[in-house]
Amino acid sequence: MLAAFLLLAPPLYFLGPFAALLLLAGIRARREVLAFLAASIGIVVSMTGAAGLGLGLLRASGVALALAFGVLSLRSRGPVLARAGAALLVAVVAIAAWCGIRGVGWNEVERAFATMLVEAYRSVPNLTTNPATRQELETLIRPVLEAVPRIARLMPGLLALQALAGIGLAALWQHRISRVPTGTPPLPFRRFRFNDHLVWGAIFTLASLLAPLPPVWRALAENLLVVWAGLYAIRGLAVFSALLARAPVILRIGAVALAVLLNLVALGTCMAIGLADTWLDIRKRLLPSASEGVP
Repeated sequence: MLAAFLLLAPPLYFLGPFAALLLLAGIRARREVLAFLAASIGIVVSMTGAAGLGLGLLRASGVALALAFGVLSLRSRGPVLARAGAALLVAVVAIAAWCGIRGVGWNEVERAFATMLVEAYRSVPNLTTNPATRQELETLIRPVLEAVPRIARLMPGLLALQALAGIGLAALWQHRISRVPTGTPPLPFRRFRFNDHLVWGAIFTLASLLAPLPPVWRALAENLLVVWAGLYAIRGLAVFSALLARAPVILRIGAVALAVLLNLVALGTCMAIGLADTWLDIRKRLLPSASEGVP
């Protein structure tokens, strides 16, 4: 199911913040010019073509995210994740305001995402002219098409995670390419963590789902829960990455293969470890020589 948003999530979530950071740092060297031109071309390509409501919202959110992150990075030298979270909130408010002005309700947004996903997946079998291959592809995507309504309902939360990841990658590559990079460099993935007090946000979000909320507020709470679950799963994965950093290569390959085979179990385990790390600080206990920080 996560493949749905990975398939359609716009590259603007990476290219927009990347181009903004390059501009703020100043484009001087040849590699900076080439990187900025490549990002600009990618942005133009992403913005071209007819767009319904679903794709239009994706494009608008990408532009809003890039502008908000660029403005927040003008003077702020704070952690990348903090700036990314603030930019995400600004983008969400901007898109919500736009929808309110245009009279677009949550049900319309959900239907637009569902239509976009269905059209995208139904076009996959047409990529081949071989009847046998086409039939196999139709069989493969049938469960995904059945799950489209649930995916569309959680699309904003999935896209929020994509936005945070895109900004993180943009900051990482900008520090690799620019001679004088902007802002604080992101920490290595194995040191990924965030403020431990944010766990209360996850707790209150989960508790709110037990209350008789109106449909729109319930959808909002469900998408927030997706964001919290994703963040803690990433944190748990970072813990495993740190613990396996010095392990033999064969053990790391085996761990990756096992995680792929048991993907749902691996996801749940990562979330549990990420939550536990809030109180236990696992990396500090097991790797006392590692220098930890909040990205």
